[in-house]
Amino acid sequence: MTNQTPMLVAAQNGPDAQVRTGSITGVSDNTLRVNVGGTTITASYLIGYAATEGDLVLLLRQDASWCVLGALAGVGSNEILNASFEDNPSEIINWTAYDVSGTSSVTLVGPVDSAPDGAFYVNAATDGAAAVALLYSDPIPVTTGDAFAVSVYVWGSYVADAPETADADLVALWFATPTDLYPTTSSADTVIASQADVPAAPPFSTLSGSVTAPVTGYMRIALRSTTSADASLNWDLAVARRT
Repeated sequence: MTNQTPMLVAAQNGPDAQVRTGSITGVSDNTLRVNVGGTTITASYLIGYAATEGDLVLLLRQDASWCVLGALAGVGSNEILNASFEDNPSEIINWTAYDVSGTSSVTLVGPVDSAPDGAFYVNAATDGAAAVALLYSDPIPVTTGDAFAVSVYVWGSYVADAPETADADLVALWFATPTDLYPTTSSADTVIASQADVPAAPPFSTLSGSVTAPVTGYMRIALRSTTSADASLNWDLAVARRT
């Protein structure tokens, strides 16, 4: 006779343990800060785990307590520097802005409690006609065939009663040398993910996907904002991991 008790217990509703994945954003002596689905939580961790910012980890939650079990094998750390714009409270570092069309202003916002990761995020806006702006990361060395999983949080900000018309694209740019800047690229831009008419938060929207390097050289991850006078875009926690 089969013992049905384990299956019955597993099917029960209630405050049972849950397993999630997240990204480490801060390390201290006894606790970790982990971004789980856009919310940063404080977690304990197992003895022996050498935690590193950027690790993609497996977490266990029981009631209000979180514990990091360890990093996921086969998944690289985040290769984007200043991924959530926390490294300098005065300016955006390790990123470069470029106006594709029109003129945009890309600014650092914070400190605030509303950022999906940390206390800062960036806003891309135009005071005039519709504009398209790129904000792209410092270069990441790649070899033809290298594969990456890429993601970012994005949400819109709109003037009262204005339609939600801002569009967002997550793009990979390819360069021959680490000093080349856009638009001096070595291969066509790769659009990883797009969202039209990005809604205001909450909740935050997520752009994510995968990309494979078509060349040997350097990749920069770009956040492309298409905005108008009444519509701007906000970005936070860009992640690119080798897979």
